[in-house]
Amino acid sequence: MDRGDRESILADEGNVIVVAGAGSGKTTILTKKIGIDLENNKKHYKIAAITFTNKAAKEISERLTISTRGHFLGTNDSFVENEIIRPFIQDALGNNYSNEFEVVYNNKFDTFSKGLELIRSQNKLGVYKDNKKNFKFELALSILSKSRVAQQYIQARYFKLYIDEYQDCDQDMHKLFMYINTKLDIKLFIVGDPKQSIYQWRGAAPELFYEMFENNDNNFNKYQLVENFRCCKDIQNYSNLLEREKNDLYKNVEVVNNVIGIKTSDYEYEKVLEYLDLNKEITILIRCAKSKKREIARELELYLKSKGHDFIYIPRTPLDDLGTGNKNILIELAKYIKDEKYTIYDLINNLPINLSSDEIKDINSFIEEFKCKNIYKINIDSILKQFFAKLEIEIKGEEIIKFKETILNDKYDNSYNGIEYKHKIMTIHSSKGLEFEQVLLHANDFKLHLKKDKNEHYVATTRAKDRLVIYLNNDDYLNHVNDVVKSSDLYNISNIMKVITL
Repeated sequence: MDRGDRESILADEGNVIVVAGAGSGKTTILTKKIGIDLENNKKHYKIAAITFTNKAAKEISERLTISTRGHFLGTNDSFVENEIIRPFIQDALGNNYSNEFEVVYNNKFDTFSKGLELIRSQNKLGVYKDNKKNFKFELALSILSKSRVAQQYIQARYFKLYIDEYQDCDQDMHKLFMYINTKLDIKLFIVGDPKQSIYQWRGAAPELFYEMFENNDNNFNKYQLVENFRCCKDIQNYSNLLEREKNDLYKNVEVVNNVIGIKTSDYEYEKVLEYLDLNKEITILIRCAKSKKREIARELELYLKSKGHDFIYIPRTPLDDLGTGNKNILIELAKYIKDEKYTIYDLINNLPINLSSDEIKDINSFIEEFKCKNIYKINIDSILKQFFAKLEIEIKGEEIIKFKETILNDKYDNSYNGIEYKHKIMTIHSSKGLEFEQVLLHANDFKLHLKKDKNEHYVATTRAKDRLVIYLNNDDYLNHVNDVVKSSDLYNISNIMKVITL
């Protein structure tokens, strides 16, 4: 393992797995590696850069300075659907299966055979009832293993796959990618950070990433990027120590000034805020999005405003909690409605399909009704159905209900109106991928002493660039920090946190 050696990663021509910690420049190393490989590729073979979101794929595309024409840059789902399932389903399963199937999320089943029957009889590709199982990827693996033509196509087309955020892959995704690597002899370049996996509830299996990285018998060259370009040294030391519970990444500092724990006997929030610079960006992060936590966030916003502070709560919305395939499309549509600067072209650029200029004009002719001053007077259901019909995507009743709850309720305006607030309150899940100058956390949001919430804690602490303040309103949290410090031979909590008792 070559810790932090970026030049070695860029020069490595084999199978590569990179553990890239928060703020370590993961996307930068990924795009640089793609660019170098494309420049050195003198043959007809292509690459596939696979991500979890269209936004991430777009970011990779925008960062590349070399032409990607003919190569695949897109999501995991679009890769297996368009490169494996549609082209080769008939070759693998027979002519009773059409490649013109419709992808739907309201048709759920228990077994693989029932999923196949749904495609054969109704021409619909559905999903498992168990959200930890992935029918689309299981189907893709079945097709690829049965169809020699599919195998030859993938082998003839691609020389390497680049897979981003691998810690969020589920078991079925992992099996497919390992088959492509070991059976088809196509190299993989994998990047991710198991510490930032907070989606196990929907099937993510970060332990697979750990197993691959720690397995000395596989054919992957292993690297670890630990230098955090986002956070100051104090915050790096704190987040790494609490996540790893050992001091191997600790960087010596003379005095800790930027990780501060405030211990109070009473509710003295204003005194806690005194240890933050109110002239700079401050984000207060709340542990989760459950209804009780939402109320706490609202009450905190009102309390701070009553004291003259301009904190704005950025809530999770009904769309954020939606567990269907159209979630991202509906979120982009909500932005189009609530953000005056968000245009039809912004919307289209964030959709999972390509549209002609005429198709864009056609869509704009009816969805511009969403921009009207009184949205209550328009037929939202009709416009939504028409919009999704143009995209040739099915929308279901649950999605329409959640969409209407979001856009018709003023309390969700701040989530999608595009306004940047200097002082805000938001959930940890909503903050993933973001960064802030200063972050305030609450100790009682985490149960580290019970070996819980470690990933959430790591994500939360590494959102802060310059200062991290922790409101020590839970003795178990501080006791756990003390225990970790002692067990890691740092001897005193002052090596990672300045504790202040008010």
